[in-house]
Amino acid sequence: MAWFTDADLRRLAGSKSYERGAEYVDAVGTVDELPDGVVATVEGTESYVVRLVDRRGLRGECSCPWGEDGNFCKHCVAVGLSLLAAGPVRSGGGARRGPVDLRAYLEAVDRSALVDLVVELAADDPALYRKLSLRAATHGGPDVKELRRLVGGLRARGFLSYGRSFEYARKAADVLDALDSVAAAHPAEIGPLYLTAIQNITRTTEQADDSSGSIGDVLDRAVSGYAATCRAAPPDPVKLATWLVDFQVNGPGWPDIPIADFAEALGPAGLTAYRDRLAQAPADPAGTIRHLREDYLKVIAKDTDALVALYAEDLPQAYRYQQIAGVLRAAGRPAEAIAWLRRGLTEADHPDSRIDEMLADLLTETEEFAEAAGIRWGLFSRRPGTASHRALLDAAERAGTLAGTAERADAFLHDRARAGGYAADPLIEILSASGDDDAAWSAGIEYRCGPGIMWRLAVERARAHPADAIPFFARQAENEIDKKTKKGYAEAARLLTELRTLHERAGSDGFPAYLAELRHTHRNKPTLMATLTGADL
Repeated sequence: MAWFTDADLRRLAGSKSYERGAEYVDAVGTVDELPDGVVATVEGTESYVVRLVDRRGLRGECSCPWGEDGNFCKHCVAVGLSLLAAGPVRSGGGARRGPVDLRAYLEAVDRSALVDLVVELAADDPALYRKLSLRAATHGGPDVKELRRLVGGLRARGFLSYGRSFEYARKAADVLDALDSVAAAHPAEIGPLYLTAIQNITRTTEQADDSSGSIGDVLDRAVSGYAATCRAAPPDPVKLATWLVDFQVNGPGWPDIPIADFAEALGPAGLTAYRDRLAQAPADPAGTIRHLREDYLKVIAKDTDALVALYAEDLPQAYRYQQIAGVLRAAGRPAEAIAWLRRGLTEADHPDSRIDEMLADLLTETEEFAEAAGIRWGLFSRRPGTASHRALLDAAERAGTLAGTAERADAFLHDRARAGGYAADPLIEILSASGDDDAAWSAGIEYRCGPGIMWRLAVERARAHPADAIPFFARQAENEIDKKTKKGYAEAARLLTELRTLHERAGSDGFPAYLAELRHTHRNKPTLMATLTGADL
């Protein structure tokens, strides 16, 4: 007997999933009762497991990709509809109860019989068997041999589809839960198991559709667990350093293994071995060695000059000048940072506004205001807009040239706007941002700015000057009609309703004639005519 209604299914799923779920009712397999609901399988692209439960209202879970993301999917709808078809909705409130009190029954069963029952159930349920095996292996002192066997079960066996990747991730999470539960007390024994888990899960990601990131998440967990055991019970530092480098250089490029997490375990000897291993490794096409060297210099060595030298190897790539300046700036060496950025302006392989932005910031910090204002003018003239205009005026104010710069910027914007169209947009946006709505409206009319900006101006203009906005609302309504879609017709009706109000506020009696002409022009569009009639137009 269902504890929900058809309306509940529609509300949770939405119309689209509900309609699709109705087509899957025949794909629902055996439905089994649970203490708080039911579980069933639904055959789709794969065989999916669905749970419907009563938790202060209907809740649904499904192993399909859409369901794994927390949605009440079509498979949940299919199971719900099959339940509704099988019997009436249960009346009355309160939590749903199972047919029997399982806890009372199990407490009354003889211990030996209960053990036999659980073992029998586990023999038919791989997930239950895995959970019980992991609990057994971590009960008391850890059974390292059994845990190693279960970690070995994480080895990849064929391609994993998107849907199956979630099942694998749950399996891996169960294993990591077990390792986590005993790692703190037995780090030396459990550390190598984390390492094996990392290797097995990494291989699996190479042959799995893990676009959801669920396997990647458990892989990151395994790395964190291994790092923790290494800190608690450091392995041979040279071997650890060798593994850290070789795994990242020869692996698929993931997971990311932060050197900071292993620095304590490596100690001086291990960090030296890590640095030497990187120095001896040949450059790789993926740039992994360079990335590891950079991370080591940033996090461990904290060597500003070595980082600058590393970045300088790639000059004249534009972004390297910015990186060099950023490192020097963070080290409290602004004069050197400015010198590198000045070089970047003339030497970089292509213009990069980020170099100019950082240079202007540093010049301001060092109170070289005139040069900073000059840099800001270049940025503004290349890409005029509200942000670059505000930054220009701020720089000019510090340099004591605000009045002249503002006048020059205004003339520049008007000269540019005369080209019309989108060239006028920055002027209008800047005027609007300054609160000069009348000037923005006049500029929009004079220079014929882009349609999006003009429509925004018209909406704003309609508040105080309805007559000015009338032609723009009419044009926008006709644009929506031209889309020839139900959504467009509905939006047109809304705009026409507002247009009628604008005519009334402007003291105009022209709306009835306009509407009659529009209806006549589009008389062969029955859907539009019905939409307008429904809107009392």
